[in-house]
Amino acid sequence: MRYFSPLLLVLWVLALAARAQGVAYGDWQLHLPAARPLMLADAGNRLYVADASSFYYYDKVLNTTQALSRREGLNDVGVNAVAYDSASSQVIVAYQNGNIDLLRPDGTVKNITDVLRKAGQATKTITQIQVYNDLAYLASNLGLIVLDLRRLEVRDTYSAIGPNGLAVIVYGTAIVHDTIFASTTQGVLRGRLSAAVNLLDYRSWTKELPNSSLPADTYRQLATYRGHVYAQSSYRGVYSLAGTGGARAWRPLQGSYGTNARRLRPSATGLLITFDDTDLRSFNPKTGVLSTVLPKAALGTYPFDVVRDADGTIYVASYDRGLLRFAAGSSAPEVIRPNAPATAEAYGLLADAATNSVVIFSGAYDGNSGLQFGRRNGFYEYRAGQWTNYTTANYPSATDFPNLLDMSHGARTPDGTLYVASYGNGLLQWQGPGQFKQYTFGTPGAPLRSTLDPDQSYLDYVRVTDVAADPSGKYLWLANRHERIGIPGLYRFRPGPNTWQVAPYFPGSQNFDRVVVDAYGNPWAAQSRKGGAGLAVYDTLSRQAITFSTGTTVNQVYGMARDRIGSIWIGTGDGVAYFSDPSQVVSFLSGTSSLGSAGTFTTPIVQRGTGTGYPALFNTIVRCIAVDAANRKWMGTPSGLWLFNANADEALLHFTTANSPLPSNSIVDVAVNDKTGEVFVATDGGVVSYQGSATFTDEAPSCAEVFPNPVQPDFAGQVGIRGLVNNAYVKITDVAGHLVYSTRANGGTLTWDLNDAQGRRVRSGVYLVLTSDADGKNSCVSKVAVLSR
Repeated sequence: MRYFSPLLLVLWVLALAARAQGVAYGDWQLHLPAARPLMLADAGNRLYVADASSFYYYDKVLNTTQALSRREGLNDVGVNAVAYDSASSQVIVAYQNGNIDLLRPDGTVKNITDVLRKAGQATKTITQIQVYNDLAYLASNLGLIVLDLRRLEVRDTYSAIGPNGLAVIVYGTAIVHDTIFASTTQGVLRGRLSAAVNLLDYRSWTKELPNSSLPADTYRQLATYRGHVYAQSSYRGVYSLAGTGGARAWRPLQGSYGTNARRLRPSATGLLITFDDTDLRSFNPKTGVLSTVLPKAALGTYPFDVVRDADGTIYVASYDRGLLRFAAGSSAPEVIRPNAPATAEAYGLLADAATNSVVIFSGAYDGNSGLQFGRRNGFYEYRAGQWTNYTTANYPSATDFPNLLDMSHGARTPDGTLYVASYGNGLLQWQGPGQFKQYTFGTPGAPLRSTLDPDQSYLDYVRVTDVAADPSGKYLWLANRHERIGIPGLYRFRPGPNTWQVAPYFPGSQNFDRVVVDAYGNPWAAQSRKGGAGLAVYDTLSRQAITFSTGTTVNQVYGMARDRIGSIWIGTGDGVAYFSDPSQVVSFLSGTSSLGSAGTFTTPIVQRGTGTGYPALFNTIVRCIAVDAANRKWMGTPSGLWLFNANADEALLHFTTANSPLPSNSIVDVAVNDKTGEVFVATDGGVVSYQGSATFTDEAPSCAEVFPNPVQPDFAGQVGIRGLVNNAYVKITDVAGHLVYSTRANGGTLTWDLNDAQGRRVRSGVYLVLTSDADGKNSCVSKVAVLSR
């Protein structure tokens, strides 16, 4: 094709632009819970919410939520305080480590690290932000920090301002007229905001005692309303400072004593006060009456914050119920639920391309001690961009959802049925609410055993540690860890007829942890790190097992995986290793050959220079391994997430909290959805996903999914084409047929950085992507429009 009509080109580009577009390759998504709101900041049409696990805003006009993270330009995680400056239209965000971001109205983010970099203090905690005259007063454990919002720098830090120069922790501030009040560990202090007053001098501060019979550090929250200052004391009531001169005094608000006041918030109709386990109240200083605004039953036990709009709409940050929206005059709330998992607890992940789903298992157990965590928080399934939380909160009836102990790992069969390993209640067969079956001790035909004797007395100790499907899809293998020597703990289950086969007992089989099935249908099972070391392979034909138990490469196994060519990979306490040819084990156990040199685990060596190298991730705990469609290895460690090539002799990527939105460097599990290429990462702080560049095409090549298309002038990422024949040969040409670039696809996905073979960015125009397999078959042609800068 030599010529494109300009009109047709424009119409084609516009049609492409109208298509829905997904997450860019190399981009991240956060899947953090948003069910525990702590603090609110009202920014007009947006309400910013600092949650225990996440940070997001609610758009009041569109009635939508948007998660905020490093992906949107933020510079840290763990928001501890947030405030809105109406004068500059900026949102001030303070993180748990003292780092500060300013979210500007043009969408940019300015990072201020003055507090974070401050020497001499291990922790730097900011708990409240008060904005006044282009200054943000930050209450912190360092004292009172003054942030200049114009110069974007810390102006002063008032720390040794207690009586006789004692250092103080500041909990909150309030400003009325020319006076600032600070609630501190030494009581409520006040000082004048005047150029003539040096607030660095402790003698410029006066100690206030709302109630001299209470400890000095009782007062936490402060607020001003209509010229009055209010101070909250835990379980001792709210006090108001009123009067002038000698008549000036602190007076308790009638009806505020006896419960914990959480937040004081001025509003157009009164000072709103949230209390633990009681109603929301409003104080009118003219009448002196503390009246009920919303009843206790509507709020939950811990309403941490409240905001009232001019139209009377009230938003409540209920720690146990979520973000609540009360329409004016209504006591029936709308619960605003960002699409997210129910909790941040994530121990195991399961990605399944056939159902295009990912499951988070929230249960857990201690792999070193073998103890149960005792969690009954269910599991969370991600499909079509939406999370469904299978918990008792959403499915309270036991006939709909069985709330089993510590559901920690899982597998799917070809019909989509989910099988969940419960470290306490056996095996769950799940097809949806009300469509399930539990297998435990005493279930007819099931050989599962309790860790304690006699079995029937301890049904909460039937510990299934892992479940894995064999390649045929006909069978599931289970490890039932019970530590009872002489009793088998490795079983094969056949769904459909629901029949069981018990592998004969062999030493260590009572103490298995993780299981993976090789290409021959044989299970490889790693022993628990408590009381065991190494791993075993069981051959289903000879009904014999062989154990690998010597050498540091197979001791203390954490994670296991089978790769695209059938090799078995293990993550250990000392790096990673693989067994390249499982058929050697089959031949050995059948008596037809010896193991030989191929029958051992190999440690991949990362090359450094010429003729030198070192073991991959040596001296590092590798907790989990996932294999993508290009046979590359994703590995989770306590120090971040790694991507290695197929042989693990070259590190391609290393993600940490410093260069990605990971909420923690402590990786718990990792899984790859071969359908989309998304890499899901479970950390001890929650789950995120990374849009990888490798997918697996198990149907006819389509070449239909191109993203982004058209490519905008400011786009600096990679264009992805998904749906190619696996490991396709690719040639990119211009419309005149001139070769621009050639490469190989990662599985069924191609990524292109918009550069030609010489590394130069291509010009504006339409480019053809020609792909085929090694035999020149299964070809397809895709088009990409690149717009000029």
